[in-house]
Amino acid sequence: MKEFPPFRFDINNQCLWRNHDTGEYERVLLAPKAFGVLQYLVEHASRLVTHGELIEALWPDTFIQPAVLSSHIRDLRRALGDNPKNPRFIETLARRGYRFIAAVSEGARTEAISTKPPKGKLVGRDFAIARLLDRLHAMLRRQRQLVFVTGEPGIGKTALVDEFQRRVAAEVTGLHIARGQCIEGYGGKEAYYPMLKAVGELCGVGGDSIVQTLAMQAPTWLVQFPALLKPERRQMLQREIAGVCCAR
Repeated sequence: MKEFPPFRFDINNQCLWRNHDTGEYERVLLAPKAFGVLQYLVEHASRLVTHGELIEALWPDTFIQPAVLSSHIRDLRRALGDNPKNPRFIETLARRGYRFIAAVSEGARTEAISTKPPKGKLVGRDFAIARLLDRLHAMLRRQRQLVFVTGEPGIGKTALVDEFQRRVAAEVTGLHIARGQCIEGYGGKEAYYPMLKAVGELCGVGGDSIVQTLAMQAPTWLVQFPALLKPERRQMLQREIAGVCCAR
């Protein structure tokens, strides 16, 4: 267990905890790759970690767009409440990489950490949360759902989705959650980047079952995740895709 107040970082159980003034700990949800980025930065605290070093450590033998790494850093800063212009945790070194600047210490083991959320975290959204939970329960009854959260910029749509995801992760077991984000500059050369990011997270938590589903239903997407495939399997899929394209 490593500490950089007010956070505790449990590498063995892959959990990040925030300590509130009440003494209660709240689990901060992180996607698997974002957790991996934070772990690498924490384990190499106080020194520059270059873009290339991070990519080689977390995406070995895989080509990724720089926006992928940037998006995980943005997710971490949002989770940590860090300001890139006046950072307390992750410092950006322009065109070079990142440095974890908070003091890191070995924390004492605790018997249990309370996951009770702090009261009043999200105000006035009970009805919206209830609607989302209702749609979730319909999905759990095998009714496919597509839900849109709409509104003007700055009214708290992301906060609402964050709170919904936190509750679902705490209350529903065996559920795979993946998120993709699309803001200006994320798309780059890949129009489906937000969806691919979400699918990549699913592959990380869903394992072989997700990979097999992609191989059957969306092989052209699966080949964009070479780290998930053995070389011979990837080559076979590429040949199959090329054959289909030629047939058309």
